[in-house]
Amino acid sequence: MTQSTKFARHRLRSGFIGAIVSAIVVVISDLPAPVASATPVATVPVLHTAADTVAVQRFLSRPDLVPPAIQVTTASAPTSPGLILLTPKATTNEQLGPLLVDDTGSPVWFASRGDKLRLVMNAQAQTYRGKPVMTWWEGAFIELGWGMGSVTIADQNYRKIAEVGTDRSVDLHAIKITPQNTIIVVTYRTTTPVPGQVNVRPIVENVVREIDIATGKVLMTWNSLEHIPVGESYLRSNEVTAWDYLHINAADLDAAGNIVISGRNTHTVYTLERGTGKILSRLGGKYSDYAMPADAVFAWQHNVRALPNGDISMFDNEAAAAFPPVPPTRPASRALILHLDKTAHTATVTRSASHPEGISTGAQGSNQLMPDGHIFVSWGQTGRFTEFDQNDKMIYDARFTGASVDTYVANRVDWHATPAEPPAIAARRSADGGVTAYASWNGATELRRWQLLTGPDRNHLTVATEVPRGGFETVITAPGAAFAAVRALSADGKVLKTSAVVPVPAT
Repeated sequence: MTQSTKFARHRLRSGFIGAIVSAIVVVISDLPAPVASATPVATVPVLHTAADTVAVQRFLSRPDLVPPAIQVTTASAPTSPGLILLTPKATTNEQLGPLLVDDTGSPVWFASRGDKLRLVMNAQAQTYRGKPVMTWWEGAFIELGWGMGSVTIADQNYRKIAEVGTDRSVDLHAIKITPQNTIIVVTYRTTTPVPGQVNVRPIVENVVREIDIATGKVLMTWNSLEHIPVGESYLRSNEVTAWDYLHINAADLDAAGNIVISGRNTHTVYTLERGTGKILSRLGGKYSDYAMPADAVFAWQHNVRALPNGDISMFDNEAAAAFPPVPPTRPASRALILHLDKTAHTATVTRSASHPEGISTGAQGSNQLMPDGHIFVSWGQTGRFTEFDQNDKMIYDARFTGASVDTYVANRVDWHATPAEPPAIAARRSADGGVTAYASWNGATELRRWQLLTGPDRNHLTVATEVPRGGFETVITAPGAAFAAVRALSADGKVLKTSAVVPVPAT
């Protein structure tokens, strides 16, 4: 499938962008709530059925959850600590939503919240009010790769504690919670053509906002056309779509508290004075304030981050899924880290890692520098993610098995959570008359062992056996009984929560 085909399948077609936007707002407001936990049933779990358009994972204890399957192709050395956070999306009707997996690709948590018209993207682990939270964007994906939606903030019980952008105006790319409990987001809007020019389509302006999460008060508004002229763009205008001359696709804070944004279509990283919006510096592009040797030049970048030591990391796409088409500027995309000498005004490469297969991706992608010096990389629309060691040697490589499934970013996260909902169980009678139970607890990161409780009735259950957790769903067997439940245990044997009691079918 070509890049243009993948983009086309995500577009909501219309002859006029304003009409598209209006339609999207209506569609979003009518979407159903997330599916609640289903009643356990006893069916045979399979990885793939004739009804599935891509390979998925299925579970008896949670038949309502059908996450995409993941294949690990390389696991040659110990990886950095943490789980892998993804937000799979597809051009088909597969379930979409935040997905947390271990290094084997087995799910730890999956929240089915979207479909082709309502995407879930850019999940991150952040801090809000001094506590770990999970954030993600939900909304509609429209022309040329931006979105209209809102940001959900969930606690360590996976309960929504805040939502930013209830008017469905927030773009998918930039979601940055600050130490002041505000959030930096971006919106996209179309404007009239440049005065005095003819045969030019409307221009897409990017608006950066800092919002107080608790009150919704807008503390800062920054309009790109007031600060960045359209002449900085490398993307040609055309007569078909609005001109997305800048395309902000990342926002972060540097050590001084300034806002760092990425202009994908200007090949530039801008540092803005927080509050005033004054541009303090440009890195890259046509008017860089830093001297850029040839190996430091980047293009069509994503996931720009300001590192604590003042360096800048990014996913350097070096290619663009754009219209009109643009040729790649390098043969392969790469994870790039640049050291900035702010006295000499020079930028030098400290890390540059490309996939051994020479992957080039024109959309999406991420680059995460881990505390141990490893780099965790998502290869954007290819649906692949990789870890490199301190010497930029690939030690881990995985992919979604479905060709149409990818993830906007992939991150390793130090995430610890206890779901508000109880564990799930499905039970069936085995051929010898015993009990076979299927136990899961969606999102329970501290779960280490399961106890199977059985008995003659709901009120008289005893521990039949205890086993280690065996992936998202653990199969447990015991002698025959009429009723069963499962109990989740932590590493030190503490009871975390117990499932509902279910009858064991007679046959």
